[in-house]
Amino acid sequence: MKRPIICAAILALGVTGCTNTGYDTGQHLPQNDGANADAKGVMHVRNAHLRAAAGQAASPTSPAAEQTLYAVLINDGHKPDQLQRITVDGGGGSVQLSAAAADIRPGQPVGANDQPLGTVTGVRGATVPMTFTFRDAGAVRVYVPVKQNATQSPAGSPGPATTPAAPGHAPPHAPRHRTGHSTGH
Repeated sequence: MKRPIICAAILALGVTGCTNTGYDTGQHLPQNDGANADAKGVMHVRNAHLRAAAGQAASPTSPAAEQTLYAVLINDGHKPDQLQRITVDGGGGSVQLSAAAADIRPGQPVGANDQPLGTVTGVRGATVPMTFTFRDAGAVRVYVPVKQNATQSPAGSPGPATTPAAPGHAPPHAPRHRTGHSTGH
């Protein structure tokens, strides 16, 4: 009689102990202040943000002359993709891509180490809705925040850079409830 009870207790402990092995299986959220989005689960936009030129601030009424667009693009697919264009949703602005932003090879992030993707003109406000369009992964809409120049903090003292170096692969689940969201699924 004792043997079946002991076996049942060991089995119960084994089953419950194995379900919590100590590592996180929940969402892994990117640690940045920019917008994050995914296109078809293979192309990832991380830490997308605009930086106004020194001395310019985001204004809801008058557009900044020119702002630099930063983001890290990560291809977790098996073949290269291409960033075809970025558009400012709602009109009133334009994006000029840098040559480096065109081809995105698997496992080779584009825009890492504070390399801009391009420049944006004619936009206003603290957040700008933009659509990133990839040849194979399709389009993804991102609400891109405008940040102060990385060399100026609100008090005028030096501030930290806002674009961290990117890892080779994107975190598994990008937040869709934060600054950016995806329409490419």
